[in-house]
Amino acid sequence: MTKEPYGDPYFMTIQQFQTELLRCEYCEEKPCMTACPCNCSPFDFIMAAREGNPSDIRRSAGEVMRNNPLGGVCGLVCPDTHCMAACSRRLFDGAIDIPRVQATVVEMAKNLGGIPRFAAAAPNGRKVAVVGGGPAGLAAAASLAQLGYAVDIFERSNRLGGMMALIPEHRLDKKVLATDIDFVLSLGAIRTNLGSEIE
Repeated sequence: MTKEPYGDPYFMTIQQFQTELLRCEYCEEKPCMTACPCNCSPFDFIMAAREGNPSDIRRSAGEVMRNNPLGGVCGLVCPDTHCMAACSRRLFDGAIDIPRVQATVVEMAKNLGGIPRFAAAAPNGRKVAVVGGGPAGLAAAASLAQLGYAVDIFERSNRLGGMMALIPEHRLDKKVLATDIDFVLSLGAIRTNLGSEIE
């Protein structure tokens, strides 16, 4: 298992992490994935992380970020009314703490050299403007860049993140927000235009 990089309130200890990973069942229907607004599959990223080798942790984080490019942020602030409410263990011995597992695996991967690089899409020759650099704008930019579009984000403030930047520090480590934004910007031809008011 990898070295524990925490000692703070945001992430699981190695023991908590291992325990939650082992509680996951082989659910054929994957109810946790069906309940996820991002169509992320907790089953798949949990199974990928079970061995605990650095390559397994990074592959697991790649599973998260493939469907949710703000996966670190979502792991820390996503409510338990989605995947956990659908967890097959919920009525047995309690739902797996999927959001914290997700946050922990993404943070572990970042500490192990980063989320695996995704192959850049071939440019399709088209440009798109995204107005707003909050969570919706960043997610749109990530999706479009992965389809080969050149994306210009126009954000009126002097930083990206939008409402995510207003989440209290006890809920969201601002380093997680910064590294998730860096990941989004690495997904293709994404340019940011800060301090740009669009009328």
